[in-house]
Amino acid sequence: MDVVFETSHVESSTMYDHRHVSAFVTIVLGGGYVEVRDSAPEFCRVGSIVIHRDGERHADRFAAPTKCLNVELADGTGLHSSCGVLTPDTTDLRDAIRGVVRAFYRERGSLSPAVARLRRMLLDRANRPQLERPPWLGPVLQGFGWESTQPLRDAAEMAGVHETHFSRAFRRHTGMTANEYRARARMRAASTMLLTTTGSLARIAVSAGFSDQSHLTRAFTQRLGLAPARYREAFTR
Repeated sequence: MDVVFETSHVESSTMYDHRHVSAFVTIVLGGGYVEVRDSAPEFCRVGSIVIHRDGERHADRFAAPTKCLNVELADGTGLHSSCGVLTPDTTDLRDAIRGVVRAFYRERGSLSPAVARLRRMLLDRANRPQLERPPWLGPVLQGFGWESTQPLRDAAEMAGVHETHFSRAFRRHTGMTANEYRARARMRAASTMLLTTTGSLARIAVSAGFSDQSHLTRAFTQRLGLAPARYREAFTR
């Protein structure tokens, strides 16, 4: 059966690499935290939900006091494509989330149907018809040097399309701009090196495509609220 429970986390606490047997959804009610999965960091802020498939490994760092409502799903079938940090983007999904929160804290008798509705909304989102991707997108995502200093116009050239068309199509099919995709690729590369090597911050910065250590520090602080050294300390045992 589905299980719903609240968790509270104190400031500067860390949940090191762990996994859950069942798929689950975390609703961030207060505070916020950094989560690392497959060496990729993301900030989970108030109002977002975090979807995990069963058995998925991750680690969390709570920079501020944080409260979450967790929905452990007995059946997570069909949700794998939606895993990750999600900002609710439809009225129905936002209403379903509010329904679970309201039922847990005030109307326990309606909790099961509220969870069933949330799961249905997430499945509907996961099963939305996808736009047919242009044939050049896959090769560009896989083959372009996103972590390098290579100009993004070269990605358009690799795709064989005009820069303007490339930018619009890239955003339409990936949900982000090419600049944002590059920034995430660099963050992931830097995260991997921070967590798996003892390299200096200056060397990691350059290897991950940042102009220097200061650029790396600004990126981590702005996106995650943690400087690279603190990030390494928090997620490395």
